[in-house]
This record gives sequence, structure tokens and C-alpha cells, in this order.
Amino acid sequence: MTTNQTGAIAVFEDLGFHPEALLRQHVADRDGVTHDLVLLSHDVAAVAARHAAFGVDGAAQA
Repeated sequence: MTTNQTGAIAVFEDLGFHPEALLRQHVADRDGVTHDLVLLSHDVAAVAARHAAFGVDGAAQA
């Protein structure tokens, strides 16, 4: 998402995502103004291990 979407970035960071890359001037809006793009990633294995440790693995699948 673009770096000016601070609220959305905060939500994803609260979910365990973290910034991996910043692509400068990579996205253009309708007016042709370019914006930086931030790429976030999530460690799925770490989250699954944490869920298993707390006994909630598979709970979301029910």
C-alpha cells in the first residue's frame, strides 16, 4: 500500500505484519502524482507456532 495510508499500515502491523521494502515513486494516482509503495510481510509459521502454543490452532477453521 502507499505510505500515506498510515491507518491501514497500522492495522496490518497490529496483525503482525512488518515492513519489508519501500519502492520509491512506484504508484501513480489519478492525477499522475507518484507515491511510495511499502511492502509488508507476515511470518505465517511463527503465528501458527504461537497459536499452537496457546492451544488455539485450528480454532478459526471451525
